[in-house]
Amino acid sequence: MFPHKPENWPQVFEEHLNAGDLNAVMELYDPEACFISSSGEVMAGRERIRPVLARLIDTKTRFQSRVVKAVTVGDTALLYTNFEGTMVDATGGTVEVRSKAIEVLRREHDGTWKLIIGEPNGRT
Repeated sequence: MFPHKPENWPQVFEEHLNAGDLNAVMELYDPEACFISSSGEVMAGRERIRPVLARLIDTKTRFQSRVVKAVTVGDTALLYTNFEGTMVDATGGTVEVRSKAIEVLRREHDGTWKLIIGEPNGRT
């Protein structure tokens, strides 16, 4: 399932992540996508981003997303998305996680949208 509206991207991401389907999550990213970590490191390309998303799945992260604002110009969209949920820490305990993300998406030739830049903590 791929989003046909940019504001649906976070929900599709959330569904695949919560299901533990890493391959489906990765298909939502442009092959040359950039991901900005909380330390400020810029990771370019799916292969650099994949381990970060795999850790979310490994820690049983479960998100609910809410798009706060979406701005679309032609084939580019800017999303401000809030993610809230839980993950399992190293001791096996459940901890709350929150993220105020900035996401830039691009419309593909088939009308679906893929993430080209993601900064999960861009609005903290």
